[in-house]
Amino acid sequence: MTRNGAARQGFSKTFAVPGADPGQLGRDFRVIPAPVVAPVPESPGLFAVQVPLTWLGTAATRSDTFAAMAATFDRISEIARRRGGYVLPPGLGTTQHRAPLAGDTHVLEVLSSVEQEVLCNLLRTQVPTLITLFGRGRTVAGAPRDRVGSRWLAGSGSHLATRFLASTTPAHLERVKAELRRRDGVALLDRMDIHPGTAPDGSMTVVVRCLDSAATLAGLRAQALLLAASAMQARRMVRDGRRIGNVPQRMLEDNRARAVADGLRAQLATDDKRSAPRTRNDRSPHGGHRQAEGAGVALRPARIVARSTLRALAVELRNLDVDATELAPVLLPLELPGLGVERRNSESDLLARWAMGGDRELTDRVLAGLTDPAPGGPLLSWVHTVAPNPAAITLGAWQDRIRQARLLQSGGRRSTGSSSSGGRKHTGRPDRNFGDQRRGGARPQQADRRANGS
Repeated sequence: MTRNGAARQGFSKTFAVPGADPGQLGRDFRVIPAPVVAPVPESPGLFAVQVPLTWLGTAATRSDTFAAMAATFDRISEIARRRGGYVLPPGLGTTQHRAPLAGDTHVLEVLSSVEQEVLCNLLRTQVPTLITLFGRGRTVAGAPRDRVGSRWLAGSGSHLATRFLASTTPAHLERVKAELRRRDGVALLDRMDIHPGTAPDGSMTVVVRCLDSAATLAGLRAQALLLAASAMQARRMVRDGRRIGNVPQRMLEDNRARAVADGLRAQLATDDKRSAPRTRNDRSPHGGHRQAEGAGVALRPARIVARSTLRALAVELRNLDVDATELAPVLLPLELPGLGVERRNSESDLLARWAMGGDRELTDRVLAGLTDPAPGGPLLSWVHTVAPNPAAITLGAWQDRIRQARLLQSGGRRSTGSSSSGGRKHTGRPDRNFGDQRRGGARPQQADRRANGS
């Protein structure tokens, strides 16, 4: 058992069925017992497989869940074929049907309003990195590749960059909403990329709605794992009495725009002064906090920022019983370019390759990816064929890093890492100031008094 375990999480996996009547399909999908398959509101022609809050804390439970997802997509495909259609993830199109755009929604259960606040603010800093890792352009059979970081978010009129939430407790949330409405013109929190929510059973949740729809079950699995690790990191922070500071909104919005435009090619701004954990040693003689040497805003390659974020999550990934192959859709495009594999390392590269073969090749291959529950999916199989040694080096190195993070933790020390907004450098070694960091930061009661204006 671990002291800091996973909570439940759910997700809605969107898909389209070109060539069939959406109304008839909606009625046909009702015969699928579980999970529920339903039309996406305000998105004609789109449907979602809705997985309710489920515990995914071990590799075995994840394998069972995604095997069930694969069986569901098999059933969906049979129904679609009978109606003259075929299944495609959003963002993919054929010569006969335009590619619709949509995302997958993830829901993370939290255990308290304080944890809800901390997770919302933590994910707020990670949004640009999440977009660089999971965003895609359109892929259309026979058409040139779209290299935009996220074509869906680039054209979306229903997404707002997440604002800092001083508190999400019921007693304070209305005041927080009123302040955001007055200051930023944000009238509805559920329009933000990350927002607090409530599950049908009354559980408090955090909703993530800024990730492009995954093209394969392996990609969906990687999304769910990184979000689960972030949720565990937030729970650990609450347990240690720490919170996330208010990283500058302008910097996060600029980073988000860069990520949407350029994906992993982007340069992201970091603010080490604001995002680094504060310790006793940072106190000035006058009672304030010193500015760290060299702190300030600087641009860093998105790959470096993403790698730092993943390293910061290594302990949580170990507690989730993660094998590096489960993260292959993230790790391979992140690391293989540094090993000389430039254009055969991501699901976007694989989709472009399938699209070159025409409509039939694309639709058949994509359906295979949606019915393949194996960790890594078709991308890992492809990379093992075209670049076996670099793939083995990448996955082996990350497997060691995840395993060592557990050894460090069991030895009584734990290293902390940075988010996409900058932060302390993760070195893979125990942090000598860890005891001070645990005592640093605002206590929950202090932040709640600030939100209440007292």
